[in-house]
Parts: sequence; structure tokens; C-alpha cells
Amino acid sequence: MADRLDITNEPEYGPSKQKADDERKPRPFLGVKFDCCSIYSRIYQNKDRTHYVGNCPKCAKQIRIRIGHGGSSNRFFTAY
Repeated sequence: MADRLDITNEPEYGPSKQKADDERKPRPFLGVKFDCCSIYSRIYQNKDRTHYVGNCPKCAKQIRIRIGHGGSSNRFFTAY
């Protein structure tokens, strides 16, 4: 019995650990009540961090909220 298998779920240290830590950061989101179907959902920032984008989970109505200087500090909205 000279063979051993050592398995762990801990990421290796070094550059790959930094990448793993970056991937674990929560994505910024806004809470939206879609009035069309009376459903709450989250919408998330796009890759360019210029807009929050998402769809109504029931009817797929699209919403897009621009991120810019002088905007709102609110985190929850209603889409009509």
C-alpha cells in the first residue's frame, strides 16, 4: 500500500489563488420588481460595468439601467 491519494478542496497558493479570490467576489446587483408579472428578481452589471441588465423571469421583458455619475444610490426599483 505505497500509493496514496491526497485530495483537498483548498486552492493552491500563488497567482492562481489570487484569481480564485477575485472570482469569489459578489457581483454588484440591483433588486427589481417587474410590475408586468409582479415578480422580484436581481439584475447584474455587464462586463464593461456600464449598465445593469436583466430580464423579467416570467415574460422576458428586458431592462437596462445605465451606471453614471450623479445617479441614484437606491438598490431596489420597480420596472413598469
